[in-house]
Amino acid sequence: MRRLLFALVLMTGLGTLLLWAADVNWSSPWSPQQQRNWLGSDFRVVMGGATQDEERLRIGVIGDNHTALQSVALNGVDAADNSMLRYRFEDFPNTLELSLVFRRMSDKDVNVVSLPSPGNGIEWFDLSSIPEWQGRITELAFAEYPTPQVVPPEQAFKSFSLVGASLTSRSWKGDLAALKTDWFGQWPWSQRSVHALGRDTDTPRARSFVLFIAISCALVLVAAMLILRMGRPALLRLTVGVSLLAWLLLDMQWQAGLHWRGAATETLYAQHSWPDRELHAADRDLAEDARALKVALRGIPETSRVLVHSGSSFSVLRLVYHLLPMNVGVFAKALQVEGGRVPPAGTILIACDAPGWSFNTATGILQADSLRIPGEVLYRTDRAIAFRVGSQP
Repeated sequence: MRRLLFALVLMTGLGTLLLWAADVNWSSPWSPQQQRNWLGSDFRVVMGGATQDEERLRIGVIGDNHTALQSVALNGVDAADNSMLRYRFEDFPNTLELSLVFRRMSDKDVNVVSLPSPGNGIEWFDLSSIPEWQGRITELAFAEYPTPQVVPPEQAFKSFSLVGASLTSRSWKGDLAALKTDWFGQWPWSQRSVHALGRDTDTPRARSFVLFIAISCALVLVAAMLILRMGRPALLRLTVGVSLLAWLLLDMQWQAGLHWRGAATETLYAQHSWPDRELHAADRDLAEDARALKVALRGIPETSRVLVHSGSSFSVLRLVYHLLPMNVGVFAKALQVEGGRVPPAGTILIACDAPGWSFNTATGILQADSLRIPGEVLYRTDRAIAFRVGSQP
């Protein structure tokens, strides 16, 4: 009898916990009461090129900026009453990232939300967690583009189909499906992908899968202690077993995400040899800049300090990597250490795609944001400059 009661309490508790994690409204129906559906053929092409394939929209060409965009005009859909997005694609490549683009009534600018890759299935997304999803929605669009900092733009695109999309009201079915997408959706690489438990993107999210597992473990142990009245040795064995099972579930979720991301990497690089893979990397332009800089600076002393600056932290870190084994560091960090003072004479400064940096040939002064640095140019292109710091006047 106690075991039956334990099983009932466990099933009820875990079910309630799952509904709490999905933020299900108890008064909501099982299926959406209202639903607005659009076929893929209802979308018009804004960027790229596409053809209608029966009721689908087959996207076969990407735009000049490596982005495809499909849009549908809405007649002022109320955001609060239509907060669940359902979308379906076919043959969506794992080298592209997907975003939802929407415009509110009286707004000139659009809002963009990252979505998990749809693959070949149906995905749900809870838009009520997006602060901008409010008022009246007049336009809805999907944008596809190479995964930033991971996929080379010229290698990413393969044709795919937009099957359809829907906006629905809240329901148990939609909330649980959106929770599944949040926990197990196929999200692209980020800097936290290797070590994060659960989703590692910055998109607004549901309650954490890690938190759900932790509370579930506590529920099992408390129920076992109060209902089964386990002794200390048995409770200790159960604790170890539950902990191992929780670790296994979290590890399986983490491994599944890495497997999908690894498949995208394999798509890009499997057919290339190790030396060729660097030539097909997402930062190939930075690698080429670094090689040209190494050639231009081959005459400087090996101990020369080289400081790198760029408009993005990604470009800075990749340039540092590509310039090794030179004595290279990050300009911004060196500036902090020096208290904002100009680096010592003889220091080599390298800037690539750096807004706010310019060189005046008449005065021989490098304007580095607010710093004015005298010296000489060692290498210069439209994208990059290598500059040796001179003596301060």
